[in-house]
Amino acid sequence: MAAAIKKAIEKDGLIYLLGWITNEIEKASQINISTEIDEDSTNQQVAGAKAVYDLVKDAIAGLTTIEMIVVDDLPAEGEPLTFYLIKVSDDPETYSQNIYIDGEWLTLGSTQVDLSGYWGKDELEFLTNTEIQEIIDEVMED
Repeated sequence: MAAAIKKAIEKDGLIYLLGWITNEIEKASQINISTEIDEDSTNQQVAGAKAVYDLVKDAIAGLTTIEMIVVDDLPAEGEPLTFYLIKVSDDPETYSQNIYIDGEWLTLGSTQVDLSGYWGKDELEFLTNTEIQEIIDEVMED
């Protein structure tokens, strides 16, 4: 095994970590937020449900979306915010990704995913609760 030790958190460690996080959230949620408006308030009125709804609706309506379409060949010119996928092999999930930018086609690469450089589950060593607590303590010191 390489000099670096590959470690992961097993189920019991995750339960321990979840308990610690839950405790920290409970401590943080003890904050009392005033909803009263007085002469020191920065907002002079509280937004009603309809105003909030309209704000969110308008924000969503203004979003720009990206489209992905599968084509046999690239057209002479592409549409803005559109990825063009071209089949490149017999694998039903492998495509060449292309986008039209500033009057030119740009190939972004393949959709094929290579995970060969990632660690496998059998290469990991599980952290103990003590090691998890040591990491938490070190992070909380900073």
